Amino acid sequence: MNLNYDKELEKIKSEIDVNNPPRLLLQVCCAPCATYCLTRLLTHFDVTLYYCNDNITDSAEWQKRLDQVTKLVDTVNGNNFVVTAIRPLKLVIKEPDATRFFAVAKGKEREKEGGARCKECFVLRLTDSLNYAQENGFDYFGTTLTVSPYKNSQLLNEIGLNLQTNAVKWLMSDFKKQNGYQQSIQLSQQYDLYRQHYCGCCYSLSAAQD
Repeated sequence: MNLNYDKELEKIKSEIDVNNPPRLLLQVCCAPCATYCLTRLLTHFDVTLYYCNDNITDSAEWQKRLDQVTKLVDTVNGNNFVVTAIRPLKLVIKEPDATRFFAVAKGKEREKEGGARCKECFVLRLTDSLNYAQENGFDYFGTTLTVSPYKNSQLLNEIGLNLQTNAVKWLMSDFKKQNGYQQSIQLSQQYDLYRQHYCGCCYSLSAAQD
C-alpha cells in the first residue's frame, strides 16, 4: 500500500522541537520548485539548499537556475519571503559534471520522460545528496522534485528511503499535494523568478520541443 507522503511529512514536523530544529539538506533543482517547498519547511527545519544537478547539461542553463536559487535565498534571508525561517537559509553548490549524468543515462537515451533514464538521474542526485549530508552532519536529506506533477513522487520516496541511513533519514514528501505546484507557480511570479520549460538534460529539452 502506498504511503501518503504528504501526511508523513506533517507527522515528522509535528514531532519537531522548533527551538532545536533538525538540519535538513534539501536537494534543489530550481528556484520555482523550491518556493512552495520552503513554505512547508522553513518553520520547522534548519534548511540548507543543495544545488546538485549534473543532469542540467547546458552550462548556461545551469548557471541561470543557480542565479535564481541564490536570489531566492537572499529573499528568504532578507525577511521578504512569505514565511519567516527559524534559521537562516543556506546554499551549497555542487559543481556540475555532466559526464556523470551521461554515464548513468547511457543506453537509455531514447527512454520517454519519466522512465528508466529519469530513475537513474534521481538515484544519482539523491545519492550525492545523502553523501554530502552524511559528511556534514545533517539529520535529514530530501528533495524539491516531488512538487512537480511530472515527477513520480512514489519513486522518489522509494529511492530516498532505500538510501537513508541510521544517521541521516530521508524526509518523505509529496509537495505537489495541497495544490503545491500551482502555489509554486504563483510564488515564482510573486518573486519574479525564471521558470524553465524543461527538466534540465538535453533529452528533456528535446522532448519539450517536440
